[in-house]
Amino acid sequence: MSDLVPVADLHVCPMLNPADTSGLERLLADGVVDPATIVAVIGKSEGTGLPTDYGRLLADSCIRTVLAAARSTSPAAIADEVTIAISGGSPGTVAPHVTVLTQSWVPAGTAPAAPFPGGLVLGRSHTAPIAPVAIGRVAQVCLTADAALLAMSDAGVTDPAQVHAVIVKGPALTAASVAACLDQGVEPVTRDPGSGPMGSMCYSNDAMALGVAVAVGEVDRSRITDATIRRDWSLFSRVAMTSSGGEKRIGEVLVIANRPDSLSRVRAGHGITSALGETDGIKEALRSAGLSFDCCPSASDRERVVQVFAKFTLPGTDRLRGARITLLDDHEAHHVAKAVGGALVTSVTGLVTAFVSGGEANSHMGPPGGNPVCAIVRV
Repeated sequence: MSDLVPVADLHVCPMLNPADTSGLERLLADGVVDPATIVAVIGKSEGTGLPTDYGRLLADSCIRTVLAAARSTSPAAIADEVTIAISGGSPGTVAPHVTVLTQSWVPAGTAPAAPFPGGLVLGRSHTAPIAPVAIGRVAQVCLTADAALLAMSDAGVTDPAQVHAVIVKGPALTAASVAACLDQGVEPVTRDPGSGPMGSMCYSNDAMALGVAVAVGEVDRSRITDATIRRDWSLFSRVAMTSSGGEKRIGEVLVIANRPDSLSRVRAGHGITSALGETDGIKEALRSAGLSFDCCPSASDRERVVQVFAKFTLPGTDRLRGARITLLDDHEAHHVAKAVGGALVTSVTGLVTAFVSGGEANSHMGPPGGNPVCAIVRV
């Protein structure tokens, strides 16, 4: 593809229920999207957001079935062709939806390149199967780093500064896989398959986040050991957005970046919120993607915002702006974090179909207290 340049785009489809693929099917039936150009489907489904979130499982399965039929292949083969990352739980203003990301490669000069600093490019890959005993450990970090590097190569990106988000969906432990480890005489990273501070979802998400950090040069691999994962919060990524589920066996990776020779009419940017409840990182991402505004984006600015991808995690402290908050004691805290993030994104951009995942207690995604945000804006 050395003589070819990317043309990428996004299409956002609301969902009426986890099995609703009508938006995706309409894009295909109307010829708006060529199924061969679909690189990834990233979405939010209604449900618990826990390891056995059947809404998430149903949405994932239905999307794979539609894509397989459109591409004349099997649902099992889709993982080798399209990255699918469905995040469970759509609380507050986060509306269930899928974002269909497409990309074709065309000869340079076919159309004017996007204005400096370029336009969107996408890259994808996936890890080798991740054994349950590897989840939350250095082995998962290394597998994710390797896959992220492959995804960057797939996008033709060599400068990590061009990368604005790396979305990864990987495996989490289940009660069955924990029992299988113990039957084999090996101890998993945790016996808790859930999403709490000691849950496997947090361990898996953070191991993958550190894998991204290694791939884009944010953290040196030598600094990561099993003992530093979910303990040393000085190690983090500004672009990693990871999630996990018990249904996964591999880590599916999508790199969102810009290239100066891209012919895409959309561009990515990213930012980091300074704390839960702050919108500074959302605005930073919008400006990074090319919007120019003082306090807040105008109505015309909002019309240019195609999508926002964000992770909003639980802070490591019960203090916010000097006052005590009870979020860390809330048994639905993982939903509350997503709801807060969704409301913040909506307040700035007007989007209710933004991808807002999160709820982890502390995280290697973003610095302590911060949350990574990626915005996609029309050029």
